[in-house]
Order: sequence, then C-alpha cells, then structure tokens
Amino acid sequence: MKIIFYWVLYPLIRPFYLISVILNTFVLALLIIMVSPFDRNGNLVHYIGRFWSLLNVYLSGTRLSIRGREKIEKGHAHIIMSNHQSLFDVWALIAKLPLQLRWIIKSEIKKMPVFGYALERMGHIYVDRRKSKDTVLGLEVAGEKIRGGISVVIFPEGTRSKDGHLQKFHRGGAILAIRSGIPILPVTVNGGRFVLPKGTLALMPGKIEVVVGDLIDPGAFDGNRDELMAVVRSAIEKNLDLEYGALV
Repeated sequence: MKIIFYWVLYPLIRPFYLISVILNTFVLALLIIMVSPFDRNGNLVHYIGRFWSLLNVYLSGTRLSIRGREKIEKGHAHIIMSNHQSLFDVWALIAKLPLQLRWIIKSEIKKMPVFGYALERMGHIYVDRRKSKDTVLGLEVAGEKIRGGISVVIFPEGTRSKDGHLQKFHRGGAILAIRSGIPILPVTVNGGRFVLPKGTLALMPGKIEVVVGDLIDPGAFDGNRDELMAVVRSAIEKNLDLEYGALV
C-alpha cells in the first residue's frame, strides 16, 4: 500500500501542491514587501517567512523534527553552517531553528519576480560568487547583521549534494567567523534528498531531521581558516545519516 501511495497516488497530487507553493509564495512575498518598510528590525517579516516554510513543508506531507535544540543560545547571534541536499533544507532550518535568520544567497535568485525583491526586503544578502569583490562585500554585510544580533546561515558546500555526501567546503564562512568572533553552530539536515532530489520536481512526502551540533569558537583557531572549516565539516558529518528518510 505504501508503494502504491508513493508511486501512483502522490504523483497525481503533486501538481496541485506545486501550484499552491507558487500561489502562496507570491501572496506572502507581496505581504513582506508591503510590511517591510514598517518592520525596522525585520522580526515580523522573519515570522512571515517561518509561516511560509511551515505551510509548504506540512502541505507536502513531510514531517519535521529537531535534535539538539538545547545547544542553541537564545538571544545570541550564531553563524549557522549546514550541509545542503535539497531546497527543503531551507524550509526545515527556518521552521525549526528558534533564531532570527538571514541567508547568504546566490545573486541569480534576485532576478525572480516579486520573490527576489521580497528576500532583499527581508534582509537576506545576495552575493555573486563569480566576483570576489561582491563576495567580500557580502561578508561585510553579514558581519554587520551578526554584530546587530542577527544569525546568518551559510551552506559551505555552495550547492546541493545529489547523493547526500558532503562536498568541498568553501572558506567564506570561516572568514566571517574569524573576523566577527561569533561562534559557529554546525547543523546537519537529514532526509531532504529523499523529499526533493536536486534537479527535479519529483517531490515525495517524507521526513526531515535537523540535528544541532556543539558550538564552535572561532577564536580557538588562531586565524587558521582551513583548520576551522575542517572541524566544522567533521561536526556536520558526525550527525549525517544518509539513509534517514529513505522511502523504501
């Protein structure tokens, strides 16, 4: 029966879900654009983003859980570094981490009508990774937000992994952490690749787990970016479960 649901019934439901995502994203993006001029600290638009994330996760039939939530220091800024398997990872992190979050985002997303501008109004940071000056400027903006008490999310792999294995980590997050002195919160997201694999719209309802690791103090590495990123990678990999959420 489970196989029939996943491979026969759910594909019939999927187009309606995708249409609902497009519609609610457009409506909520417009709402963010309208309220953002009156929301100086960005708290309200963040909660609209959290509602958007929870709505689309649960409408898909996907279940979310979190482990290690007690390791998050509420009221303090963090640099969150996470693995990246699926677009659903973004929704899972926004929905489950009890922090005001801002993202470092690829500049291509800015071109998306309404949605791209809404993300900018929310305070997310666009970076063109092909331009080193743009990347440096993005890190400076992220540093300002962190010093203002806002947590910043970085996917150090830079792109989604097809098979779930960790890819090469970029050092931008290490530069930001060392310059700001803000602790890194390593987070592992399991199960996203089974819910929505990279490069497809073959959504399947499943389960996603967010696992929070121990805080890492960048001041303990004496400016050594490679050593810091190696420790971050190890912390994320330790909680990585490649079979979590498998459909069969």
